Amino acid sequence: MLVCVIADVIAMLLMPKASIMTEKLRRRGMRIHQDYEVDVLQHTQVSETMDDFAPTISGDVTLGDLADRIGRGDPEVSRHQGMLVLDSESKLVGIITRSGVLRALEQNPSGTVLDSCSRNVVVTYLDETLHEASEKMLRYNVGRLPVVDRGDQRHVLGYLGRPGIMAARMRNLNDEYVREAGWFKGFRRNAS
Repeated sequence: MLVCVIADVIAMLLMPKASIMTEKLRRRGMRIHQDYEVDVLQHTQVSETMDDFAPTISGDVTLGDLADRIGRGDPEVSRHQGMLVLDSESKLVGIITRSGVLRALEQNPSGTVLDSCSRNVVVTYLDETLHEASEKMLRYNVGRLPVVDRGDQRHVLGYLGRPGIMAARMRNLNDEYVREAGWFKGFRRNAS
């Protein structure tokens, strides 16, 4: 058993970025990040990283009013690139982005948000994983997803953008690379 421990220590010193199990793959040009890494996106639910305060706008607001609010830096409409468009019953009917507002203003300056929003909204659910949500973003080429109730897909519960997905990845990186004191630090303190 001592020989195995010594061999493992020597292997770790000589190959700090690989193990005996991954060295052959590394030599073939494959980049192995960690020996046994769990994909954080497959184990984190949308509900854990979504923005609970979805950026919403009423569909009857005129494009000019919305553009003025964006220009003034109104935090209700400026903190995200896209806004969820709601009807008079506060139900989801579409989504509009800042670039969509600019395009719509050129075509119909007196139009409303409802007239100009995208009605084909791709949504996600609280219990979906970030992996599933990010696949939807890639498949439909969108940068944000309204989080809705499975029973009523027009009932908005939150908002998931790319920053929410990156935040989950960042938490994982911090967990992996930030060293914790562990039991040895407590042992040293008690010994003195």
